[in-house]
Amino acid sequence: MLFYPQTMRHVTLFTTLADAPNVAILLAKSGCFDPHSATQPNPQLPDGQGENYRQHFQQAYADWQKIKQYMNLDVQTAPVHIEAVTESQLQTARQQLAGLWQQCLAHKNQQHGLAQQLQDIRHLFDLLDNFQRLDINLAVLRQDLQFLDLRLGLMPSLYVKRLSAALQIEGFLLSVYFQREEQAHVVVAGLKQSADNIHSLLESCSFQRISVPDEFHAHPKTVQQKLHIQQEILLKQQDELEQQRQKLQQNHQETLRKLGQLLTLAKPYALLSQTMQCKGQLTQISGWIPACQQAALQQHATQSKLPVVMLMRAPTVNEYRHTPSQVLPPRWMQPFLALIRNYGVTAYREFDPSWLFSLSYILLFGVMFGDVGHGLCLLAVAGAVKRKHPNFFSFFVAIGLSSVTFGFVYGSVFAFEHWLPALWLSPISQPLLMLELALAGGAGFIVLLNLISIYNYLMNKQWQAALFSATGLVGLSLYLILWAVLWLESLAGGWLLLPLGLLLLYHGWHSDRPWAERLLVSVIETYDVIIALFSHTLSFLRVAAFALNHSALAIALFALADLTDGATHALVLVLGNVFIVVLEGAIVAIQVLRLEYYEGFSRYFHGDGRLFQPLRLSPDPLTHSIGFANHP
Repeated sequence: MLFYPQTMRHVTLFTTLADAPNVAILLAKSGCFDPHSATQPNPQLPDGQGENYRQHFQQAYADWQKIKQYMNLDVQTAPVHIEAVTESQLQTARQQLAGLWQQCLAHKNQQHGLAQQLQDIRHLFDLLDNFQRLDINLAVLRQDLQFLDLRLGLMPSLYVKRLSAALQIEGFLLSVYFQREEQAHVVVAGLKQSADNIHSLLESCSFQRISVPDEFHAHPKTVQQKLHIQQEILLKQQDELEQQRQKLQQNHQETLRKLGQLLTLAKPYALLSQTMQCKGQLTQISGWIPACQQAALQQHATQSKLPVVMLMRAPTVNEYRHTPSQVLPPRWMQPFLALIRNYGVTAYREFDPSWLFSLSYILLFGVMFGDVGHGLCLLAVAGAVKRKHPNFFSFFVAIGLSSVTFGFVYGSVFAFEHWLPALWLSPISQPLLMLELALAGGAGFIVLLNLISIYNYLMNKQWQAALFSATGLVGLSLYLILWAVLWLESLAGGWLLLPLGLLLLYHGWHSDRPWAERLLVSVIETYDVIIALFSHTLSFLRVAAFALNHSALAIALFALADLTDGATHALVLVLGNVFIVVLEGAIVAIQVLRLEYYEGFSRYFHGDGRLFQPLRLSPDPLTHSIGFANHP
């Protein structure tokens, strides 16, 4: 159980169609049944049931969610009395929720309209700011005068004098009525018959004409007063609408709570109805349970006194890809499990990478970021995020402790390497040794991953892949022989011919192309295997490189600090250490993850499994999505 998912059992239940809703409640209460469509449908039970029930539930579910979100309610929907919900009850609930949502929607649209009007008024206030210095009726600026060309504009301040002189030649006057930073607000006035002569002048000075909005048809102060009055009216209407929303919330809170309880009880049958097979009154329900829960489920069925016939069996090899995977790592491993889930889900009967990934990630991070002081900073971060982001607490604690441990190994405290005696050595003192150890550690890690890959192939009874594939026995043999040839020069390289020949045959055998193309493809794929073995191994040199980089950054920091003295010297040391913790710490975390994904998971972890999602009588019907039970 430690290194592979929980053992599962396939369950087939037979009951009557009338008792199916009660059986759904029974399975949800047990909390250990994952429903799914049968991998081998029963031809004697061809008909599906519950389509109307599902539609009622889906619509009621959607409306309940929208109403709850709009009213900002936190209602408890744990049912007090456990009983099956009939289709007529669900239909009535759907109609109630639909009517209530229409009220909420009308109210919401009114709020949205008022918010839009208030936003428009705020925009008008911003525009009015451009005209506040004008002591004229703004309606004049919007009129098409018979003899006078009058325009407002915005232009760079440095062009004002030049444009003013040029306009005077054409008989136009330019006046600055407001200046902000490097922009000037100006008025240009002159005879309308000469207006065409100044277009090029205005464009050459980046003149941008300012239009007067239709709402501005009085003196700026008068316009401002009217806008304030309109704003106050809208704000008052907004407050009234909010009071109506709160009243609506108070009036319907209890109703929503009861409807939430009803949806909680309706959800199990709505989900199960997608996977059931029926004919007449006979109904078949299929799914998966952990093997350790067999007795408990049978006991639940017996105590319920429902007419249920239950058959259980182990999954067949062909069903492994459809069998859900349940992994139960300890609580401290949850953030590492989230990183694994970003890559994929462990398939049933395959090696679970949770422990290997978590421990190797922690180890590699410490090796690459070993410093007692910087590790303590990471522990301080763990304490800071514990309340708001508890899921990250154990992650920072783990990598912080690893960094502290290797800080003692390297004798490094806040980049000072003479405060503590090193338990082993400082990486910068023997860089070649660090590179050799990183290479050897990477080779050992790849060998371990190849063994895990062979295990996964054997568990799925993929005998050919276990023996002849690049991550099988032949690939492992090729890798070990390559290392032997490199390190033991007396060993003849002829031993390489055997695994290479087998790889060529394996790749050619699985191709359906003509023989000439098969040969070419086999050579290319075998060459790719060899290149991948070298590149994956050399990639582990980054472990030593970042350990050396940590010491190199410390040397650069002290060299920079030695150029200063006094308080500045201390400030440089503090800011430099902050830089190392934040920037290098983030880079190391990403690089370790890259090693785990590309050099680790790519060799043995496909991530194409399916999570175990048991049917539950959840207090909140929104925690499960309708439709998850349909699996290929």
